[in-house]
Amino acid sequence: MKKLKPKEIEDIRRAAELLFLSKNAIVLSGAGISTESGIPDFRGDSGIWEKYKPEIYGNIQSFLTDPSKFWKMAEDIAPTLFSAEPNPGHYAIADLEKMNIVKAVITQNIDQLHQKAGSIIVYEVHGNINRFTCLGCRASYNKEQILRKLKKEKKQVPGCNYCGAPLKPSVVLFGENLPNFEKYMSIDLAKKSDLMLIAGSSLEVAPICDLPLYTLSEGGKLIIVNDEPTGLDKRAEIVLNNKTGTILPLIVEQIKKMIVEDELKN
Repeated sequence: MKKLKPKEIEDIRRAAELLFLSKNAIVLSGAGISTESGIPDFRGDSGIWEKYKPEIYGNIQSFLTDPSKFWKMAEDIAPTLFSAEPNPGHYAIADLEKMNIVKAVITQNIDQLHQKAGSIIVYEVHGNINRFTCLGCRASYNKEQILRKLKKEKKQVPGCNYCGAPLKPSVVLFGENLPNFEKYMSIDLAKKSDLMLIAGSSLEVAPICDLPLYTLSEGGKLIIVNDEPTGLDKRAEIVLNNKTGTILPLIVEQIKKMIVEDELKN
């Protein structure tokens, strides 16, 4: 781990203090926290969408016309997604929830690494890769059933046992709406939050990039931990341009010290 600058150390302390004093803190996480677990980013110069054009491989209309293109991409990237493990950033967020500081996690990621790390209240606004739905009769399948089906049937596009229609993972493709429940819960949480911790999100993907604006509009504050600058850096209380897996555990460490000090005072 590279040595932290004095300003970063001070910002970590200030971030810990803000979280410790908050009453309704939430987390918004993006791809940056999962890339540290070896999952490639979808965007960026070397992202998945550079190799697999989203209008062909990641679009709902394209899927409905020819699902084999999506499943070709899935065959390439799914093993990495399925085998990935949480990193220190995920565990730090789970610790914040266990300490009753973070009330919920809103994530743009589809890998379920927050849940693997121990987070319980997680809203997946872009769905996840562990559930699959039949486009015909709406039957539901889990990841293990799909893997067995692919191995047994030797088909590129798995079909429903009941009606034979193609199966689609419960991820939001381009051209699809976000799941209503997760979308409206996220907006409600953002409005009620007095502090939003943004972890590994570039804040470029609509409409989720608008969630911090709801928090700001209601008088809440932002802490941004992201490797690269974002469009909301100037409106945040604290910005730490560093790895989430480096910074978040240090914030948790500071909060634990504050809890001990608080208990000793009382």
